Amino acid sequence: MRVWGFGGVGEVGGNKFYIEARSEGLFIDFGISYAYRRRYFGFFLRPKKFSLLASLIASRSIPLVRNLYDRELFDPTGLTSEFLRKAPELNVQGIVVSHPHTDHIGHVSLLRKDIPIYLGEGSYEIARTRELTKPAKTLEDKIFTDEDRVVRLFRTGSNVRIGSFEVVPIHVDHSVPGSYGLIVHSPEGSVAYSGDLRLHGPKSVFTEEFAETITSQGVDVVMLEGTRIGEEEQATEADVEKSLTHNIMERRGLVAVLTGLLDYDRFSSIVSASEAAGRTVLISPRMAMMLNTFRNLGVMPEDFLPGKGKVGVLVERKGSGLLDRQDYHGWEREYLEKLLDKGLPVLTDLDVAAYQSKYTIVLNSPDDVLDLLLMRPVEDSLFIYSTSEPHNEEQEIDRERIDNWLSILGMKSIQVHASGHAGREELAHIIRMARPKRVIPIHTETPELFQPVLSRVAPGSSLINLHPKLPTTI
Repeated sequence: MRVWGFGGVGEVGGNKFYIEARSEGLFIDFGISYAYRRRYFGFFLRPKKFSLLASLIASRSIPLVRNLYDRELFDPTGLTSEFLRKAPELNVQGIVVSHPHTDHIGHVSLLRKDIPIYLGEGSYEIARTRELTKPAKTLEDKIFTDEDRVVRLFRTGSNVRIGSFEVVPIHVDHSVPGSYGLIVHSPEGSVAYSGDLRLHGPKSVFTEEFAETITSQGVDVVMLEGTRIGEEEQATEADVEKSLTHNIMERRGLVAVLTGLLDYDRFSSIVSASEAAGRTVLISPRMAMMLNTFRNLGVMPEDFLPGKGKVGVLVERKGSGLLDRQDYHGWEREYLEKLLDKGLPVLTDLDVAAYQSKYTIVLNSPDDVLDLLLMRPVEDSLFIYSTSEPHNEEQEIDRERIDNWLSILGMKSIQVHASGHAGREELAHIIRMARPKRVIPIHTETPELFQPVLSRVAPGSSLINLHPKLPTTI
């Protein structure tokens, strides 16, 4: 059995692993490499629509494989065909997606539509909702709204037959519901793939069950993510809720929290903390659509839905600035009309400005900070960063812009966060439970830090470092 690390080797995210046995194979994840994107592209340096695929291939942001990509994306000048003319072909039986974060699924949009995409039911619904509600869509965003794409759904513990492979998905705890680790059985051996996971979240038992299944199925090779292999301290989601509660309760002004659209556990913590402080959580229509998806998947209680008392919808004024239905389009207009027709309260920045101590505002993008200007924050207002600390120049610039606006608004800021990734001791615990003979570091910039951990908790195990772009026999 051979493994190609086309992405996710020596970098965090961008996972694209091809596993081959007896001349056929499958991809595990096919995500966007943000490391390559930052290296070659930017706000003012974007690929042209007609040459997107050619630009990504030229920059090696995606694998140089001849029979993999959707021919509708080939540029009319023949540049894409020229790049791929001497590239190898792979006998791809399918793509298996571990979870719906874009660094694992984002470039599925570039692939041939007849290649089956396998993913969990929850991942599918969450990714589709995100895609349907994204404000500005590009070619890269069109995955599950494309009706011609072949999609196959699974649940935890099911056996998924893909060519000569059998894939067993096992749920893991991560910062988005519907996340899976995978066990891949082939005629030439087996390998476990962690996806992204942690042990400090509300569903740590999921990750432990994955590690136990690795042992029970006799798998001795584990591809293990190491985003935080160099970090010891680990805040839990319970720590986050406690800190949020304390900080929100002691504020008399506006409170705004910046967090991820897909992070249900964090949203739950925000609701609980706000309820303790006597505040209603206000969310965007897009977040409300995602909550409907969470509820339909059974991961969220009904009283978290807008209109049930704990959560309300904050609608951005557009066009005329008068909350006119004609100012909204597509899914957003349809959702707004449903709220109005049902007589549910629809709030704007004007309502928040008048009663700031009543609300906690949830923001899902750094750009949303401009909305706070219209809310006229009073003295003793607070902005909470509930996302990871900046870890690259682009994120540092985003943070600086937000800080500049917070200075204008007179809002103090704090950081309250727990990671979606396991720290060093959690990874050590997973290795102890799984008892692999070989560990392949993935999704990490520091794979060498795995060796001291292995020497300490699994001295008989060895480390395998994948070569970027070249196959490794395992």
